[in-house]
Amino acid sequence: MKVVVLGGGIAGLCMGIYMHQHAIEVCVNERQIFSAVGGHAFLMHHDGIAVLNELATESNFSLPGKAVHTFMLKDSTGLIVNEKALEDWQCFKRTDLLACLNRFLPAYSLKNNRVFSHFITEEDQVIAAVFLNGEVEYGDVFIGADGANSMVRQQLFGEVKFEPGKVKEVVGIVQHAELAGSLQGKFTKFQQKDQGLSFGLIPTSGTEMVWFMQYDPLLADIPEGIHPRSVQYHELLRELCFKLLKDFPIEVQEVLGSNDFKTSYIWNTRDFDLLPSFHHQNVVLIGDAAHVALPFTSAGTTNAMLDAKTLSYCLLHYPNLNTAFSAYYQLRAESINEHVNLGRSLRDSFLSSTSLSVIPLISSVLK
Repeated sequence: MKVVVLGGGIAGLCMGIYMHQHAIEVCVNERQIFSAVGGHAFLMHHDGIAVLNELATESNFSLPGKAVHTFMLKDSTGLIVNEKALEDWQCFKRTDLLACLNRFLPAYSLKNNRVFSHFITEEDQVIAAVFLNGEVEYGDVFIGADGANSMVRQQLFGEVKFEPGKVKEVVGIVQHAELAGSLQGKFTKFQQKDQGLSFGLIPTSGTEMVWFMQYDPLLADIPEGIHPRSVQYHELLRELCFKLLKDFPIEVQEVLGSNDFKTSYIWNTRDFDLLPSFHHQNVVLIGDAAHVALPFTSAGTTNAMLDAKTLSYCLLHYPNLNTAFSAYYQLRAESINEHVNLGRSLRDSFLSSTSLSVIPLISSVLK
């Protein structure tokens, strides 16, 4: 059996590593040559960390990640509203994790500069994937791991109906040794009491922090149509953050003052309802290609990794592809649906501005 993975992000790489560890021929195809760009950082809880440890069993490379042992929720004046101990949570820089996972696969299993175009079928079975550069990869099983805007999903099921997330998120990374040192092991979030606006900080090293601003775009926003790589966009993004967060505590102002807005971006959150299936014939979806949830649960990356683990198990233990893919869906669908609904519920609580009783992002997935 040869497995062809379309997409070399975290989900696709995890899938490739599992296949390689079980001596199954695999080819992971990525649209770009790996570089330290794209995304900043994310939280991961026990289930995802357990998958990473499994993937690292045959490697001498150390895993990235920074332990996060405390969640601290403050109001926009800096007053502590809630403080909770966290068990087995870590913060990962996306680039560090991708670099680590790339090392777990032999170079011959990774193919770059391959933007998926279409499938070649024969007797209602896919026999090859064709890429925009003209290259073709033949295989027996094809796995779509090409993200939220998945072309594989579109060819299997058509266009999905994305639901607007109603909340936008600005993400950045700053170097600030003093503040990072004082916040080691802590995820600190400042929440406005009377409107949908918050600011979060998580140290990724002794000197570096990832930060984010979640906001209701009805409060203020950048006009549409401005190119996100333009000087004007970066200037407007800086003005937006300082405007919305002008009454937040001094540490928030220090982070914004230290931030290079050329490396920051706005994430337009969105999701879609659970698909009726994750596969068609010998093609199956994992990660954001299969499901997209809002960011409030901090479970997106972990879910993608669990997809890879579960699908790998099913491929190895079920007698044929149809039963393996059906079992994979049954094992994952309920949890995915819960996270979609949970994300929407937490978003609505965030926007309702009635209280600070809900811990945004992570409260409902804490064990």
